[in-house]
Amino acid sequence: MSKIYDALRQAQLLRKQEQEPSARPAGPDATQPDAESTPTPPAADATDPGQSRSPFSKPSLRQTAPTTPGARDYKVVSVVSNKGGVGKTTIAVNLAVYLRAMREDEPVLLLGFDDQTTLDRMFEVDPPKPGEDMLAAFDAGSFRRFARMGQYGVDYVPTTRDLSALKARLSSPAELQTLLDDSDRKGFVLIDTKSDFEILTQGALDASDLILVVVKDHASLIEARRVFDRLEQLGRPRETARIVLSLVDRRVKYRGEETTDVLGHLLTEIRREGYPVFETFISRSPKVESLYTNPEGRAFSIIQGASGSMVHRQMRSLTDEVLGALSPSENP
Repeated sequence: MSKIYDALRQAQLLRKQEQEPSARPAGPDATQPDAESTPTPPAADATDPGQSRSPFSKPSLRQTAPTTPGARDYKVVSVVSNKGGVGKTTIAVNLAVYLRAMREDEPVLLLGFDDQTTLDRMFEVDPPKPGEDMLAAFDAGSFRRFARMGQYGVDYVPTTRDLSALKARLSSPAELQTLLDDSDRKGFVLIDTKSDFEILTQGALDASDLILVVVKDHASLIEARRVFDRLEQLGRPRETARIVLSLVDRRVKYRGEETTDVLGHLLTEIRREGYPVFETFISRSPKVESLYTNPEGRAFSIIQGASGSMVHRQMRSLTDEVLGALSPSENP
């Protein structure tokens, strides 16, 4: 545990050292073929896409209608994609760690609505007893008794592999907001959704103050439209959701095109659709991928296992952007 918290402290010290007017990493050199490129995508009028930024149920649960989240003591951030294999869970679990490191006075609760084990393998300290998982929390109508302190100081609720039973506990997406309100949380609540658009994902979207829509390729960009359509249906601002480009490999080049690499190409399509997009993107990195496959059977965070990598700097930059989107007055 001491090594883990030493890693957190190291990240905090790095952040303090870099809090200068130009804290965000400078734009990348587009001629470099390295997959781990810098976190600043190109602007709309840039001729070189590597130089600038972009412009941009449980029957006892109370029945409520979908509403815009009001005043409350916590902020909900959902990480979503209706397509698998885009790095959604990697961003979700690591964002929880970076938020905890960069805002150490704010508690962080991570909820996993996916049926994979990455969340448990990264945060579990001791195995949970039977009946102490996400399904039990839904049955109890609150996450309060089931949230446990995990690695890196992040609270989490142990996941369940029985997503069908979990979805059956809700009769409407709005009931997830009731569960959150009855859990008496402060700080941040992060939700890693399943790669679908069913009731749990809809509930997470409706309850969110901010939605990170993870996009890797054309297929995931097409699926992103469903999130923005949902916001329009609820009468909420489009800026509630922001696209995050993930697993970007800038070695992928195009000939005879206006944009020369995959990053510029995807940003052109995003601008054409008018979607809000975070300036920071996350590179594909074999080093990061290796953190989830090892003899120990655990999953390690980027802040612990790849603190010298470009992706570490990108995650720190993305966390800055998330905090700015959640509290714009505090993050000019």
